Amino acid sequence: MARITNSILEGLSGSVGELVFYKVGGKTYSRRKPGKQSKTTKAKTSTRKRNSQSVSTQTQKFLKNITHILRFGYQNHENGASRPYHAAVSYTMKNSFKFEGTTASKVLDISLVKVSRGSLLGPQDPKVERVAEGIKFTWKDNSWQSAATPYDNVFVFLLSSEGNGTEWEFLGNTRDKENHVLTVSPILKDTKWHAWIAFSQENPWNKKRALSDSVYLGVV
Repeated sequence: MARITNSILEGLSGSVGELVFYKVGGKTYSRRKPGKQSKTTKAKTSTRKRNSQSVSTQTQKFLKNITHILRFGYQNHENGASRPYHAAVSYTMKNSFKFEGTTASKVLDISLVKVSRGSLLGPQDPKVERVAEGIKFTWKDNSWQSAATPYDNVFVFLLSSEGNGTEWEFLGNTRDKENHVLTVSPILKDTKWHAWIAFSQENPWNKKRALSDSVYLGVV
């Protein structure tokens, strides 16, 4: 990947010869087209490489449905052409897989997935349960530890066990409230949910938000 600074090439988009030009954040970048593999080459692909390809496929399949969540949770991991989604992909591929079976294939472990990452202090003793109003998240107030304050907002996220539905609140109750109820539609009352929780804190000067690493709470 290369950043284009030439004024003539700055506006290009699409393929030109062996290069692909594309824009991210109003800036133009280029990369070389991937070469095509022959059937013979594919047949010789090592187990390690096949595992790597499987990791990439599983990661993209899982994360592509929650890009709206990742834009918030990884908002501080934008760097040049690399967007929050790219940072989430990189982290997930490196940290969210386990070996399974006699062939030692890598399989995505949802409990290791982070929907947000950052240095802010996370929730203390977080829990999740079903209540009449929806899904209730609880935690202990750990304000004034590290840089945590009572005014930090909770960030909660639910992903259906089928992977085709999401519920979330980016700016929920404050840390000192020790709970947040996420209302769920009555038609989804029987849905099983994977649950995550994190905190965010607004910088009063630039209005950007610092986040904590998310915590996976299991299926509720």
